Amino acid sequence: MTHIISERTTMSQGMPITVTTVNGMDRVEINNKLHEIGDQLLKLKMEQQYYVEMRNQIDRQNEMIEMGDLFDQLFGG
Repeated sequence: MTHIISERTTMSQGMPITVTTVNGMDRVEINNKLHEIGDQLLKLKMEQQYYVEMRNQIDRQNEMIEMGDLFDQLFGG
């Protein structure tokens, strides 16, 4: 992946300063984007866990049904 490194003049506390950018983003913008992505990942992990729990409940229900069927087969229930 190719990155374009350049300088950009911006205002900080009413004074112009020069900051380094990569692909047009300075360090603050990059950190903000990383934070945003981290939040999105957390939400996705929580959503993933929700669906894993749903699947696990189906698996437990199926195991209970299978155990009942096995019990009936073994003991003629």
